[in-house]
Amino acid sequence: MSFADALSDAITPWIHIVAVSVWLGPQFFMFLVTVPALRAVDDAEARLRILRVINRRFGWLAWGAMIVIVLTGISNIFQVGADAPFDLWSTDFKFFHLFSLKMTLLAVVVLLTAVHTFVVGPQQMRLHEEMRGDAPEMARLRRASMILSILSLTGSMTVVLVAMILGDHDYSWQPT
Repeated sequence: MSFADALSDAITPWIHIVAVSVWLGPQFFMFLVTVPALRAVDDAEARLRILRVINRRFGWLAWGAMIVIVLTGISNIFQVGADAPFDLWSTDFKFFHLFSLKMTLLAVVVLLTAVHTFVVGPQQMRLHEEMRGDAPEMARLRRASMILSILSLTGSMTVVLVAMILGDHDYSWQPT
């Protein structure tokens, strides 16, 4: 195999890994850095402006990364399928079961993220804009946001773990 062939084979998985890093890294940053730092901003109006900018940019970054993850993932499965000594969709091999688990977990993570992005987050922003930050509804939304964030982050890390096991062909290409 030539360098050009090796490079060609590596590009899509590399883009996939970079996109996963772009998806996962900011989740840690938001959870561990941004949210605690925003609590230190006393000016409610300034905190709201900062939160609005961060959420908009984070949303574009996260959903853009997810699109790249899905597209490169489709390409990757065709690359792996071309090299596999068996039918990837055969339930007789561990690969199928691991891949199914990974896709199920990914679907759950995307669903959780969508609920956070399009339901809970906008409701929180609306209450912040109305300056009702101490309302019981705000406390409920804050808890929901925290739970969704923790579940999404944990789910994302689990998807990566299953992907690593899936990539170990000495294991995943074995019969069940």
